[in-house]
Amino acid sequence: MGMRYAVRSLMLAAGVALGAGAGAMMPADACACGGVVSGDSSARVNSETAVLGWDGRRETVLMRLGMRFAGADAALIVPTPTPATVSAGDSDSFAELSRLTAPERVTEYDWFGSGSLGGDASGAAPGSGPDVLGRVQLGPLEATTLRGGDLTGIREWLDANGYQLRPEVSATLDPYLREGWSFVAMRLTSAEPLSGALDPVRLTFDSDRLVYPMRMSAAATTPQSVHLYVFGNYRVTRIDPDADLHTVTTKFASPVAEPGDPDLKALAAGGNYLTELSVYIPDPAAITSDFLFGPAAEDVPVRDRVVSKEYVEILGLPAGYVLIVAGLSVIGVIASAVLRRRSAK
Repeated sequence: MGMRYAVRSLMLAAGVALGAGAGAMMPADACACGGVVSGDSSARVNSETAVLGWDGRRETVLMRLGMRFAGADAALIVPTPTPATVSAGDSDSFAELSRLTAPERVTEYDWFGSGSLGGDASGAAPGSGPDVLGRVQLGPLEATTLRGGDLTGIREWLDANGYQLRPEVSATLDPYLREGWSFVAMRLTSAEPLSGALDPVRLTFDSDRLVYPMRMSAAATTPQSVHLYVFGNYRVTRIDPDADLHTVTTKFASPVAEPGDPDLKALAAGGNYLTELSVYIPDPAAITSDFLFGPAAEDVPVRDRVVSKEYVEILGLPAGYVLIVAGLSVIGVIASAVLRRRSAK
């Protein structure tokens, strides 16, 4: 789309809570991009990393979920502007992302021993259910793509299929339904306790703008943290109406080498400027917009530095002492020459 929205692709990492889809539902600890619930009060989300790419027409979200859960099911619902295709991803993509944004390592040579360290809208009839466009089993995870229906119909389908969302959570689906969005409903189908990361899941869908769904997070009861990684032609920032209500920190911004991982290479699509944003949302109930992205005012590089200090010695003496002795020797030579000239007069 226009207005310098030529960001070749976006990568995004965000903290999201995963919940359960059976029994009496209680709110999970946190949620970011989707609607989540948990019937197990001991359920904890350890991590969730998502990578999102957009080429101007097609958007891809690669998610890796990590949690501890002892119940029979877990569930997450993610809204998408159009129906999504769901497939398996590769965890190597996330390892490469960590390498790309790792702190810069610098060695400083200290000749005097006193240097310092540096850093820096649906027309469905009331009560109509959604169309099931696809269902795929990815190990212990079942993912279903839904389109259409109204809020009552969606609630009935979710309830009948084990996604018993609290009313305040399912109510956040309504704005997306009125705008004609679709949903991906994902749940664990294994009754075995879970502790650790699931294999990554990839969602691919058509989109006319660079967007990350956040409005369902308005149902969260605790502050939210979101981590975003953006590949493009320049440094980016959030431009949605909610941006000023959140604490947005640029953790990394710099051109990087072309990724070796095939998925990240496809997401970057030739854009080698990578931006990492850390977002803190103190009051999720005030969320009114999804995340939108545009060019930052400046392309000033930002990167953490790890500085190693080396003290240089010459002939077994610290370099500072050698330089001081050398300096005194030069002064002595000059003084001797001056005295000799005066004696010759």
